[in-house]
Amino acid sequence: MEDASSEQLESRLGSFLRPGMTAALVGEGVASLAPLVAERVGPSGRVVAVEPAGLDDRLPDRVDLMLLDPLACRPAVLLGIRGRLEDSPPALFVDFWPQALRENATDPTTALDCHRALGLRPRGTGGELPTDPGELVLAVDAGEPPRTLLRLESVDPPPPVRERVLPAGLRLGRRWERRFPPAEPRTLAYDATHRALVRSLLESEDWLARFAAGKQLPYGLGAGYDERVAEYPWLLSRGLRGRVLDAGSVLNHRHVLECVLPAIDELTIVTLAPEPAAFPELGVSYLYEDLRALPLGDDSFDEVVSLSTLEHVGMDNTVYGADDPRAADPRAEAAQALRELLRVVRPGGRIHLSFPFGRREDHGWLRQLDREDVDDLLARAGAGRHEETVFLHTPRGWRRGTARAAGDARYNDTPQPSADGVVAAGAVLCATIYA
Repeated sequence: MEDASSEQLESRLGSFLRPGMTAALVGEGVASLAPLVAERVGPSGRVVAVEPAGLDDRLPDRVDLMLLDPLACRPAVLLGIRGRLEDSPPALFVDFWPQALRENATDPTTALDCHRALGLRPRGTGGELPTDPGELVLAVDAGEPPRTLLRLESVDPPPPVRERVLPAGLRLGRRWERRFPPAEPRTLAYDATHRALVRSLLESEDWLARFAAGKQLPYGLGAGYDERVAEYPWLLSRGLRGRVLDAGSVLNHRHVLECVLPAIDELTIVTLAPEPAAFPELGVSYLYEDLRALPLGDDSFDEVVSLSTLEHVGMDNTVYGADDPRAADPRAEAAQALRELLRVVRPGGRIHLSFPFGRREDHGWLRQLDREDVDDLLARAGAGRHEETVFLHTPRGWRRGTARAAGDARYNDTPQPSADGVVAAGAVLCATIYA
């Protein structure tokens, strides 16, 4: 630890220590602060230095203050801390050092997203810092030294008294509205909150069980955010397994991959052209090909995922790196792509699809499908037994709906949300086809 960094960390942390406290230092990077902390808590206090892997064995029942080193502020560690000390949470601090995280294959912005996903908001301890994770990382990188002490505060305060008498579903919805308020689309704040919201859903067994059981979603879930907040948890609730093909690269985001990969054996992503982000270090394979002519053998995969993708096939895909002109009949081209997906999935396997759904619309770069379009696509491709789920955006968030109720939904292709908060699809139809 550099001297300047040590002095700054000691000075900021010292102002939060009081005689009689029990303090825990988690990780080798902050163990050197034990003498300072012992001096501040005094003979009536207690200091415990522990590695993240030893939290369950070494932490006392009560901890007043906890400091994590840069590499201990990962999701698994934070989950363990919250679970271990849920009844009496400590004042939680992180030695936030973006470059140390990068050198250990952890994206610092993703780490901050994980904090938010767990209901924790980072606050600066030496002056104001940006609230957006990306901007916060830039600010810390530009500092001298390029690290800082953050305090992680809960963003789940007790609900107002008037809300405590509401039905459980409404209380849950209000809480999620406070944790993940709508932000202006196509901004860093929108992207950061979207990532945190999605990660919270994907890491929650309760939420995935709710999706799997077909239960209605509580008011407030994902209000003002796009259809991914419904598509991703629906997909994971299906119980992915084995060899998986992602046809369209919808899973190619670190916060999604970290939730998907532990459940499957291997993942291949096929898309038209290389994207800015790729994760071969996570074991992901990439293939740059057209979905209508996949260079893959028959019966190659246990599961195929193609969320919000087939509506682009045969359309103007220059934004995705394709030079081919728009096809004369995009409906036929989408059916050809689906036939290829059916070819490469093994007998007994599954294909998971989704489409923007509602009124038939042509936006040049995508088609929104109506009921006739979906039926035509499945029939042309020769798809057999399948199940459907429809999610509909309302002014109070994403809800389960019916194809009939979503029949008038519109696709918002503008940078600004529509009057009822829709920022992309107003409804989405999700389908699992059984091969």
